[in-house]
Amino acid sequence: MHKIIPLNVGTLEALPKQTCMYRMYRDVTYEAPCVMWYITDTKDNIIVDLGPPDPQQVLENHGFIMHRTPEQQPLSALTSIGVNPLDVRTVIVTHLHWDHAWGFHLFKNARFILQRKEVEYAIAPLPCHKTLYYEKNLGKPQFVDFLERIMIIDGDYRVEKDVDAISIPSHSPGFQGVSVAAGKLTFFIGGDAIGLYECWENVPHIPSGIFNNLNDYYLSMNKIEQIADHILPGHDFKVFEKTSYPL
Repeated sequence: MHKIIPLNVGTLEALPKQTCMYRMYRDVTYEAPCVMWYITDTKDNIIVDLGPPDPQQVLENHGFIMHRTPEQQPLSALTSIGVNPLDVRTVIVTHLHWDHAWGFHLFKNARFILQRKEVEYAIAPLPCHKTLYYEKNLGKPQFVDFLERIMIIDGDYRVEKDVDAISIPSHSPGFQGVSVAAGKLTFFIGGDAIGLYECWENVPHIPSGIFNNLNDYYLSMNKIEQIADHILPGHDFKVFEKTSYPL
């Protein structure tokens, strides 16, 4: 049976909470983890999301202070749970914002699954979103150097048995969550579409403060409701209260 293991690959010192919760918590910041997810018992050693760059680059390119211990380096985090990074054959990238999509170079044997709409938008985003995708010191998003290993999909896609990439336009135009069937429950890695448990616990659910189309966003949340028994959010320390989902 699959389990989903959350790995903390860096902590943002002061993320504006309004980033995760539209029009709420003005002027409130909080410590926000950057999460990589490992799905056990898959033939391709699937991980979800790549995490952010190193702290110095985060500060220089994006203006955030991030802390990362040696143990939180993505490769070290995987090794700590007994996963050889060279054995990772599939990476599902929820979206291409810098805090989830740096590290293509780390996984030498992996394919990277992305929605077509996300790749297209990341190349030419609206001006207000450009810094979410582009690294100033590169003058481009990192993923463009790895196009030969990116698998482009359109819509929902069965990655392997009980693991599905689910198209949910929301936080970004080509956002995708990941549905994992584990026993009688379906866990849903919502990433930044559902940044905090608090976003989902409120009814109606609260979208991220970053989006392109709110109508699409609410339709996507309705879609998630039809799929998920348990939501796993993108930047909530509460996900580490359990070592895996399910335990």
